[in-house]
Parts: sequence; C-alpha cells; structure tokens
Amino acid sequence: MRATGIVVEYNPFHNGHLYHLNEARKQTNADCIIAIMSGSFVQRGEPAILDKWMRTKMALLGGADLVFELPVRFVMQQADIFATEAVRMLADLKAETIFFGSEDGSKEAFIEAAKLANQDDFELLIKEKLENKTLSYGAALTEALHEKIGDRLDITLPNNILGFHYTLANEKMNAPLQIETLKRTTQYAETIPKKPAVTSATAIRKMLLQGHITQAKKYMPSFAYKEIINSSANLMTFAEIYPFLRYRLLTDSPGTISKINSVTEGIENRFVKAARHEEVEDFLNEIVTKRYSRARVQRTAMQILLHFEKQDAVSPYLRLLGMNQTGQAYLSKVKKDLELPLVTTISKAKEELIAYDVRATKLYSLMEGSRVQPDSDYLKRPLIYW
Repeated sequence: MRATGIVVEYNPFHNGHLYHLNEARKQTNADCIIAIMSGSFVQRGEPAILDKWMRTKMALLGGADLVFELPVRFVMQQADIFATEAVRMLADLKAETIFFGSEDGSKEAFIEAAKLANQDDFELLIKEKLENKTLSYGAALTEALHEKIGDRLDITLPNNILGFHYTLANEKMNAPLQIETLKRTTQYAETIPKKPAVTSATAIRKMLLQGHITQAKKYMPSFAYKEIINSSANLMTFAEIYPFLRYRLLTDSPGTISKINSVTEGIENRFVKAARHEEVEDFLNEIVTKRYSRARVQRTAMQILLHFEKQDAVSPYLRLLGMNQTGQAYLSKVKKDLELPLVTTISKAKEELIAYDVRATKLYSLMEGSRVQPDSDYLKRPLIYW
C-alpha cells in the first residue's frame, strides 16, 4: 500500500482542506492518507477552536485514513521544530510522500532552497544576521535565503514557510519522503472543480466566533458544519485560557518563569509586568514587537501554562487518534517496522511520553464551555469510521 502524509490542524475543517485531501490522494496515487494533526492546541499558540476528537472525526469524514496527534511539546514551537517532528512521524510511518499546500506551488523551488539551507555556510550566514538583536530567527532565515536564491521562493508567506521547513527537515533526514505541493490560488478557489466557496480557516473562525454561523456554512463541507452545529461546546480562543495564564504569572516569580523553554532574553519580566492587565488583548499588545510576533508570544504563554521547562527532554511518539478500514489495514502492515512508540491506549503508554499531551487536555477541559473531560485521553479510544 502506498501512503501519502499531510500535516494539518483543521481549525476548523473547510472546503479547501477537502480539496487538498482529495488532490493528495489523486496526485500521488495514494492508497492511504496519513494526517499528522495538532491536538488540543495549535501552532499559533492558541486552543484549537474545536477539540481534537471532533477534528479527527472531520478528518476521517473528509477522506483521511489515519490521524495521529503531533505531540503538543512540538506543536508549541517555531516552524522548524514543528515541521521536523511531523516529518519524522511520517517517515517512521513509511509514508512515501509529503503533500502540502503552498503559495509557490513548485516543489523544485522548495527542494532547491532546502539543499542550500542544509549547508554549513548557510547556518553561519544566519548566525551573522542574528548578531543584529532586532531580527528574529525567522527574519534572519528569510534574509539569508533571499541572498542565496533571490525571489525563487518567498518564505514570508505562511504556507511557503511551513513547506520550506518540511522540505528542509526531509533533506536533513536524507530525504525519506518525496516532496509534492499544491499551489494555493485565491485560497484554492480557482483550481477547485465547480469552485465551491473557499476562504481561510482564520476567516471562518472569525465568522463563527462572531456568531455568523450561516455565513460560515458555505465555506465548509456539510459534515463539518453539522459537527459544529451539533456540538454543545463553546468555540475556544486564547482569551479562554488567559485567566489561568494570568494567575501563573502573578503568583510565580520571574526566576521561575525564566526556566520555561522559550523564555529568553529577559522576556519573563515583560510577561509578568503585562499580566497586570485584565484584558487579554492589552496583555498581548504590551509584549508583541517586531522581534516577538503574536504567535511566538502565545506559544511562549502556552509553554508557561503547560510547564515546558528547558531541562525537559521529550521523545516523539505515534499517538493514534482515528482511522478507517484502509488506515487499519495499512497500520497493521507497517507497525512491526515502526521505530517510534505506537500509542493506541494512553493508559498503556509510558508516562514520560504522554505527560504533556495529557496535561494539555486537562487544561483544555478547564476552559469555559469545554465539553472535554479532564481524563478524556484515558476515556476515549481511537475513533473508527468504516
């Protein structure tokens, strides 16, 4: 069986995602589609608008055959770590191809850029640029890559950034996966047969959160829309976790906060000072700068809440969230050759593997209106849809 991997958040699942899934299967002639999905929290450093089991169900109804959770310890990191661990999981699952959407649409551009970025002199160039303390790592990377390949690949664009890091991670692992990319043109709309209404997940979240449910309906497959309508859960945002974050910042010392993984350059003092604000937007506005983007600040905040300390070592593992009959057959075929631990029942997993993801679910369950139970990871089995 031939497998193709995709890395997703489905926050929430929409028409563009459905098209991407269908094209992944068609263009790579895949028998099995493996989705690596963020769990309770997403890479922007926010709670997923819907819990991971609802989003797993949407993925399976949309055509994915296997859904695995990308551990939260890797989700709450910058793009290179996020991408590297997703690629590692797909490679271990014996996927032949990784298929991602991008603004560029040329796999050759990504492969060329990744080969250049995998050279020692490129890392030295980035280090030189980081000596300018006003540049973030991402900005230094962008400038260095532009010097090397000019306008061949614009990694200031969000999907190009992730595509570049998927390809670079693959290159560093000696290319276990083939690279394929689907060009995003007007959010896929110009290339989708019959042109169903398509917009970004960000725009759909805004509609849903503002109560414009019927407006969002046209941008989502009917099964995804029904899941939202039938759910009694609130739609989650960063604001729902701010009270917990504020408590931590007001009761812990800056020295304690400084032990957290992404807390560097004395930013713990800015976090503690900003926590005097009662409103979450006031808090974020005081910390966000050109060097510290909103997403980076929110990821750091999540690391504080989840106690991601610098000294902690975390190992990757394969946590199965859901599958269909095809996925079950494929997993049965490859599981004897897996190097990463396969977890289908949390209660049987080693504590050091699952601790952060269990903690993330507990935090998600505490947010107002959440229908997730604190022990849901132990209570829920992988979803199975035939």
